[in-house]
Amino acid sequence: MNFQGRNTVRAGALMIAGAFASALLTATAATAAADPATEIPGDGLYLVNVDIKPGAYVSDGTPDDATGCFWRRLWHVQTATDYNDPNYYIIASDFTRLHPVRIVIKPTDVAFRADSCGAWRLVPDTPTGSFGG
Repeated sequence: MNFQGRNTVRAGALMIAGAFASALLTATAATAAADPATEIPGDGLYLVNVDIKPGAYVSDGTPDDATGCFWRRLWHVQTATDYNDPNYYIIASDFTRLHPVRIVIKPTDVAFRADSCGAWRLVPDTPTGSFGG
């Protein structure tokens, strides 16, 4: 192989290596996701283990006692093609005007929805007083 042929092979190998490195970097960046949050900023629907971590959360409660705080733990996020009753997908819920509000979002919950509750923050679990978890 002459000098020019070796340079062509070398250039081709470098292009392949560069393309592979670029593809690897892009794939890694695309699959990297932020850790679920330990704070819920306010009203909305949040996916458990995606948007928020499961655990015990506390909110100061509704900023307006006339409206109250309404929260729901969900086993499914309703779509347009699902069963038409949104209450069907609720595991647990409460409408309260108490201050503060405490909930436990379980790892098996699919989503959490809050309306007029204010911000939530993750807190240590309260001991149950029994042994073995």
